[in-house]
Order: sequence, then structure tokens, then C-alpha cells
Amino acid sequence: MNRLDGTRIETGTNPNSVSFDVDVKLDEQNRTNNDLTLDFLLTLTTKPSLVQYEAGGIVVVSGGRKAFDEALATDEKADVPKVLLRIYQKVFTSLFVIASMIDAPYPPPDLLHSPYTERMQGEQVELEAEQQVA
Repeated sequence: MNRLDGTRIETGTNPNSVSFDVDVKLDEQNRTNNDLTLDFLLTLTTKPSLVQYEAGGIVVVSGGRKAFDEALATDEKADVPKVLLRIYQKVFTSLFVIASMIDAPYPPPDLLHSPYTERMQGEQVELEAEQQVA
């Protein structure tokens, strides 16, 4: 992750009555025989407008074409790419910490889907080690 932002917009709303919307940008940056590099940006906003979170970074999928296809395949239950579920798993903890720091509601851990714990065979997904909190 190379970007993590949390912005408290309003303080007067009951945080227990909010819902979250998710906007996702997932772009291919580079592809070689063994590695697929994706750039991601997750933007989570609440209704009513109470807080906005953004998390962005780079994901590298290793293992060749079969692993690429598996990572980009749509999860049947969540109806989103499997790699996006893995990204959200890694990002959630940081969002929780930011929410605590700005005294704002945090998104649920299963916002996109129930926690995805199966390791996709032949795939290795790594978030960039560099992390900055703005």
C-alpha cells in the first residue's frame, strides 16, 4: 500500500446508521511471463456523508497466465475479482486503525464478501511493503 487516507466529513450523524459505498479502480501496469502488476485504488464513502477512506497501491500476482486468470476471475459469491477480495483483506486492518484515530465508523470486514481465506492455488499476491499514512 502506498496510499491510505481517512477524512472525517461530518460529526453529527449517528455512526451506527451509516452504510458504505465502494468505488474501485484496478488497472494493469505491467505483465511479464511470470508477474502481473496491478495498480489499485479503493474509495469507501458513507451514506450519509460522514467519512471517506482511500487506499491505494500495487499488487503483484506471480505464477504465470494460470495464476493471472485465477486472480482476475470473478468470485461467484461476491461477484468481484478474487484479487480484489485479497486486497480488501490486507487493507481492512489499516482502515480500522485510521477509523479509530479519527473517531469515525469503520467499514465491515465483509464489505465485499465474507473473509476469503482460501489460498488460490499457484498464486502469490503481495502488497508492496512500502506504506505511507497521510
